[in-house]
Amino acid sequence: MAVRVRWVLVTPFVAAGLLMAGCGGSSSTSTTATTSATSSTPTTSGGSANQLQNFGGTIKAAKNATFKAVYTSTSSSGGTETITLEQAPPKQAFTTTDSSGTVSTLLNTGTATYACTTDPGSTPNCTSMSSAGGAGALSSLVSVYNGSTALAAIEGWQTIVAAHVAGVSLKFTNTTIAGQAVRCANWSYQGSSATYCVTDKGVLAKVASTDSSGSSGSSGFELTSFTTSPPASDFELPANATVVTIPTGA
Repeated sequence: MAVRVRWVLVTPFVAAGLLMAGCGGSSSTSTTATTSATSSTPTTSGGSANQLQNFGGTIKAAKNATFKAVYTSTSSSGGTETITLEQAPPKQAFTTTDSSGTVSTLLNTGTATYACTTDPGSTPNCTSMSSAGGAGALSSLVSVYNGSTALAAIEGWQTIVAAHVAGVSLKFTNTTIAGQAVRCANWSYQGSSATYCVTDKGVLAKVASTDSSGSSGSSGFELTSFTTSPPASDFELPANATVVTIPTGA
């Protein structure tokens, strides 16, 4: 039986592009430690399907969690960017910092949504967004990092594992990333591979993929710092920001 596997890995750089529009690999750091695998499960085992189900359940739990996660994202060309995801439901903030130092943020204060940009040496400029448009844009970005996108891939894996497709490899490993104990699902099929790692809170700690040619088929990202106590000020408009309000219906 021929099976077409679709990788559901949204690139962080595409996500950053969406953020900029709204506003107008694995890294090696002192905060990241990797340990060897402590367990593995072949896809032919019924336990593998159970582990996938548990893995997906852990990711779902992060949807309503309170945390601040900082990532380094890497494009297939080797470019890097800092991504920060924070939430204290219903408040959320998604921030990118590019190589020039420009900071772009989509912010939900709990009552309104804003798109803010701060260039080096300049004061922040923020634009209020309609409740529907702002929430939609922020939700699209957050879904990449809060595991919603990963869940689509996990559900696809569950179907393939249940079908006992030949040549599929699925192993689960335990490691440490940014000081957090994480569980990783490592998938490979026909020369392509993908890895998703999540913390015990269900927050994505690492996403990486390689296509069948041996090159990085999609951008990846890895956690560099994590806390369950994001500062309340991070969900407020930046100090001294110039705020532009778009009239309703404009």
